[in-house]
Amino acid sequence: MATAFATLLCSSSSYIFIQNKSISSSRTFSHPLVTKATTLTSSLDIQVKVDNPGFKFMDKGEKVQQIHSIEEYDSELQSSSHGKLVVAHFSATHYKYKILMQQFMEEQCSISKDIKFLHVMANESDKTMQLCKREQIDKIPYFIYYKKAEKIHEEAGFRPEKLLSEILYYVEDPFSQVVQLKRVGDFEKLIKAHKFDNKLIVVNVGKRNCIPCVKIYPSVIELAGQMAGRVIFGRMNVDDGDEMCTKNMLTEIDVYKVPAFLFMRNGEFCGRYIGSCPSTLIREITKLQNYHVQKELLRVNELNWRNKSSNSRSKNINSCS
Repeated sequence: MATAFATLLCSSSSYIFIQNKSISSSRTFSHPLVTKATTLTSSLDIQVKVDNPGFKFMDKGEKVQQIHSIEEYDSELQSSSHGKLVVAHFSATHYKYKILMQQFMEEQCSISKDIKFLHVMANESDKTMQLCKREQIDKIPYFIYYKKAEKIHEEAGFRPEKLLSEILYYVEDPFSQVVQLKRVGDFEKLIKAHKFDNKLIVVNVGKRNCIPCVKIYPSVIELAGQMAGRVIFGRMNVDDGDEMCTKNMLTEIDVYKVPAFLFMRNGEFCGRYIGSCPSTLIREITKLQNYHVQKELLRVNELNWRNKSSNSRSKNINSCS
């Protein structure tokens, strides 16, 4: 079915991409993005500002796991290897926003049970400094994301709105209206389930370490909630499930860049958008929805006209008789 559906999408597509290229981000993540971070030195003369310090300070809680050595760090990663998102935060004793960040992490832990924060105070002891050396941490604050004990993302600096976007992207929210498509079979099942209900399906294709994918995903979640019942949103991550099978399917439908949005209705491909601009995505969805409404109105008007013509002919026949 995947091949047949891919053939349909290829034949209907108005976009042509360069062949024989691996799927990539429109801005592939290659090095941690440094935003307002300070180099970690032995003197720890730290002067750091955050972009949006809009939180109240509070005392330390117990929801964030404090790490004091390499052994504790590795043990926590292994204990969360079942799929929970682990965010390791590296800070220092003289970093003036450390309590603010502590509160931020505690709030996220309260919201979702599928996330765990590890906090490493870099200059606490020789053991924590050894951990920083092993992980090649030379700036604070620094964040490393793990899924199933595998490092999936890392970056320096602290911006609350950006950190929230990353958490939303890597944590599966059970209350979200976005359908998670782990494998090609899930993709095909979603299309089949809505083959005759006239609902627009929007499938967001992304991958790990893709900055634009992370950037637009909160907008996808918001749109899915606002358009629930009218538009079906799905999400497919190239790195999840059977990676090779997913990549083969996307290659067959000429998707070589992410984030990509595939639009389908009644099992047929009706458009695509490559990019991370929420307003453009909304415009594409609205355009497709309006086109469908206009098409339906034309169909209804034509049907009404035929019924009137049929009734008129019937009256004429009765009059003649």
